[in-house]
Amino acid sequence: MSSQMAVYERMESREYELANVYFRFHERFKDKPAIAKFWSEAAMDEMQHGAILRFCREHGHITGEPIGDTTCEQIESLLETVGTVSKRDDLTMKEAFYASLLMEASELDDVYSKLTRGLLPDHAILYEAIQANLRSHHDAFAEAADQFLGDPAFVEAFRDLSRKHHLL
Repeated sequence: MSSQMAVYERMESREYELANVYFRFHERFKDKPAIAKFWSEAAMDEMQHGAILRFCREHGHITGEPIGDTTCEQIESLLETVGTVSKRDDLTMKEAFYASLLMEASELDDVYSKLTRGLLPDHAILYEAIQANLRSHHDAFAEAADQFLGDPAFVEAFRDLSRKHHLL
């Protein structure tokens, strides 16, 4: 397996791991249906990211943009920390949003965007849909932070992520 194919497989797994973190948040807050629904939808977005990376890998839509081992290791380390936090029984909503902000602001989405660029020659419409989904994903986090935390700093941080993806 080429090193680039290994990166696709590695990041596909990280997307699924993040989905599992968000599913744990769903479970933690299941007594609050609105926030539980938000976390389940966020988890499904991450599952979709993993599936798209698998599609790229299996159909040979591979980008030439290199993703370094250091970047992958940083994402994995952060995800391990966030995963540990997500398992706490006394996890607060603010801590869950903080953990998600760490992941959403990490290089994971940038790597995902780079890896999906391999779709551009044959699947430009799909690539554009992926970019729109990333923006709406971060917009949903901003709206949820506003609704459930009412903390302007969190709202603005997630809005910044959405704006960043408008520029890609």
